[in-house]
Amino acid sequence: MRFIRSLFFAAWLILAFGACALAAPPLPTATPVPPTLTSTLSDTATFSPPTATASIVPSATVSPTLTPLPSATATITLTSLPTATPWPTVGFVGDQLARVDLPKTVTDAIGKTWLAFINVSDALPPGTPGTAVAASNKETVYLVSPDGNTRLKVIDLPSSTDRRVYWSPNGAYMAYFLAEGSAPGLYLLDLQNRATSRLFAMPDLVPRGFQIEPGWSPDSKQLTVALTTAYSVNLFSLSTDGTGFRNVSESESFDLWPVWSPDGAYLAFISDRAKCPSWTPNAAGSCYAPNALLPTGGSLYLMDATTHQIRLLADRLISSPPRWISPTRIGFTVSDVVSDTSATNAQSTADPSKSGSQLWWVDLRGGDAHQVTGLNSATAQALRESWSPDGHFVIYQEADASTRLVLRDESGTEIGHATQNFPRYSFAAAWSPDSKRVVIGGHNGQCPYGMLVADTTLKLLLNASPNPGMCDPIWSPDGKYIAFSGITASSGSGGARDGRFDLYVAETSGYGVRNLTGKLGGQIRFSGWIKGSS
Repeated sequence: MRFIRSLFFAAWLILAFGACALAAPPLPTATPVPPTLTSTLSDTATFSPPTATASIVPSATVSPTLTPLPSATATITLTSLPTATPWPTVGFVGDQLARVDLPKTVTDAIGKTWLAFINVSDALPPGTPGTAVAASNKETVYLVSPDGNTRLKVIDLPSSTDRRVYWSPNGAYMAYFLAEGSAPGLYLLDLQNRATSRLFAMPDLVPRGFQIEPGWSPDSKQLTVALTTAYSVNLFSLSTDGTGFRNVSESESFDLWPVWSPDGAYLAFISDRAKCPSWTPNAAGSCYAPNALLPTGGSLYLMDATTHQIRLLADRLISSPPRWISPTRIGFTVSDVVSDTSATNAQSTADPSKSGSQLWWVDLRGGDAHQVTGLNSATAQALRESWSPDGHFVIYQEADASTRLVLRDESGTEIGHATQNFPRYSFAAAWSPDSKRVVIGGHNGQCPYGMLVADTTLKLLLNASPNPGMCDPIWSPDGKYIAFSGITASSGSGGARDGRFDLYVAETSGYGVRNLTGKLGGQIRFSGWIKGSS
C-alpha cells in the first residue's frame, strides 16, 4: 500500500513538472523585452547628441554678430584722446579799464620822432664802478629825443613784461603783455586818452608753440594778433577803440606771422592751408591724427585789406615771418628740409636748425618767386637777412662750417662779401631810407666790432673804434640818425659804469656817437624808433 502511495506521489510530481513545462513558453516573450528596451534607449541616446549639437551651434553662430563692435571701440578711443579735445579759444574781452597818470609832455609827444627803450630794475647808478645794481620787479618805458636832450617816462610795468612792448607807428598807442597778476593778457595803452585796457585774456604770445608778435597797421588804426582757435591758429584784427574785431584769415588751418605792407594795402602771412585745409578731427581734408605733428610753417599768402580776398603767393615751406621789401615785394626764407609725404602728416620730419635755407622774393603784381641765394652746401643757411628799401640789395650771414657776410642784388648776383667774422646768429644790419648805405653790427649781446658803414658794393665807408661795440643798429625813419645798443668798456666819456648795454645814437656818417641812457641804472633794452607823423 505504501509502495502504491509512493508511485502515486511520483506520478503527481511528474504531472506537476509537466504542467510547469507547458506553462514555460510565455517566458521567451519576456526575455526579448530587455533587448527591446536596451535598443530603444540606444536609439534615443544616438539621436540625442545631434539634437544637443544642433542646439549649441546656433548659440555659437550668434557670437560672430558681435564682430562689428571693434568699430565702435575705435570711435571711443579717438574721442578720448587728449589731443582731440578743443583748445581754449581766445577772444576780445575789453576789460580791466583803468586811468593812467600821464604828464602832458607825454601826450604832446604823439606824432613826433622818438627813440623808445625799456629800463629794467630802474635805480640810481652804483657809486662804485663795476658794482651791480640791485634787481627789482619793475621796468619803466621811456621815450628819448634823438639829440638826447629830452627823456620822458611813460609807464611802469612788471619786469616780467620784458621786451613785449609794441608801439604804434605814430606813437599814440602802446600794446604790452602782462604775464603775471590776476588778469594776465595783452593790454593797450591809449596815450591821448590816458587809459589802459586788456584786449585779450591770454597766457602768452606763443599760440600753439609759435612765437608771434602783434603787428600794427601803418596808419596805427589796427592791431593784428595771432590767437588760438579750437584746433588751430588764426589771425584777428581790431581797431584801437576795441571795435571791428574779426577773424581776417578765416580758416581751420595754422595761419601765422601777420605783416602789414608799408602802404597798409595788404597783409602777408604764412599758412599751411594748402596741405592741411583743416585740423579739426573728422573734417574733410583734415590733417588731424592722434600722432600727427603740428606744422613748422607753411606757404606765403596775401590778404587784400579792402576786399579781404586771400590768395597764394608762393607755395614753398616757409618757417619764419615774411619781410616786406617794398610796397610790392615780399622777401622770405625757404627751409630746405625733408618733408613727410604721408597723407595724415604733411609736416617736416627734419630739424630745421640742421638743414639749409635759401632767400627768395616775390612780386605782388605777378610772376614766379625768385631765388636769390644759391648756397653750395645742403646745410648752409642764409641768416638774418636785411633788404634795402628799394628791394635791389640784400645782405645776410652765410653760415655753414664757417660764416661770412654776403651782399647780393635782387637777381642773386654776389656783389661782395665782408671779412668781419660775426658768430652764428649774431649779425644785424640796417639800410638807410634811400638804400645807399648799410650799417652793420652784432646781435644778441655779441658786439665784437664798432660801427661799420658800407655802400651798395659793401665797401666800408667807416670802420669806427670797437668802443662802444655796436649791436642791432636801426636807421631813423627820416634818415638822420643811426641808433644802436652797445657796451662801453671804460667808465669815461659818459659810458656805462656797470658793464651793461646802453642806448646810443650817431650821425649818419657814423660819427658824433652819444650815450642816451648812461645816467640810468638797471638794464637798458632798445625798443626801436617811433616814426611819428609823416
